[in-house]
Amino acid sequence: MLGTFVVLYLFLGGCGAAALFVTGVWSLLFHRTETRTFQQSRAFWDLAGKLYLASFGLLALSAFCLLLDLGSPHRFFLLFLRPTASLLSVGSFVLLAALLASGCLAAVHALGWPAPSWARKGLEALCAVLATVLMVYTGLYLAWMEAVPLWSNGALPALFALSSLSSGMAAVLLAAPFVRDWALLSDWIGGLHRAHLVVLGLEFLALVVFLALAAINPFAGPGLAQLVSPDGQAPWFFAGFVLGGIIVPFAAETLRPFTGRVAPVAASEVLCLFGGLILRFCLVLAGSHWLG
Repeated sequence: MLGTFVVLYLFLGGCGAAALFVTGVWSLLFHRTETRTFQQSRAFWDLAGKLYLASFGLLALSAFCLLLDLGSPHRFFLLFLRPTASLLSVGSFVLLAALLASGCLAAVHALGWPAPSWARKGLEALCAVLATVLMVYTGLYLAWMEAVPLWSNGALPALFALSSLSSGMAAVLLAAPFVRDWALLSDWIGGLHRAHLVVLGLEFLALVVFLALAAINPFAGPGLAQLVSPDGQAPWFFAGFVLGGIIVPFAAETLRPFTGRVAPVAASEVLCLFGGLILRFCLVLAGSHWLG
């Protein structure tokens, strides 16, 4: 049975990777824009530094949760000193590489470490690749456990990857207003809101496919029943994840251009983050129920 620390490891790793992905891709696109002003460049530099630091922090917390779950530093370091072909070993190395890359970028921005433009862009591209692998890995970690039919679902990696991306976007959008002169980046932030709307829609579709595949798998029946039963995880799953993590944020993002209000959207981003965490808890609990 997977414990709380594994759930936190998967959530924090996915969210941190997504925030890193969004920041890296945003930076690469921003610095290709010839019409940006000096003030916009300064504002984005400040924002990117904080986002890289936040991504590093989330990934570090994820690694710490893995350490706590393994129970001893010795077993944790064996993942790197004696690597195997297991998915956990591969994911640990990708997580370590993402930590190093995001840490370097955070230092470049926050501490003013000198770095040529080509090196910074190379690190950002590397971060985008590593982050993509991490987001998919968080779903593969469960999907490859064939002993649990509810988790052995072809749509689970896509669902977790899109959930991670949605959570990472929510984290970035929550952090942006706390940066000086963030309003100068309003066009870019508006584009990120629109991208978040698309990701939320795709996440809902992935959820529908996941539930459909689970419904037609006779071995996944007990786990699925536990997930959607009122006596099981249904209240948390439907209210916390489906409603709070997808529907409410989707509605807020849809109405944002018409209302022009920031507070309701910010509240929905918080719900989106909690929804991603609740999804993982519900799936782990429902699947673990199969194991008794």
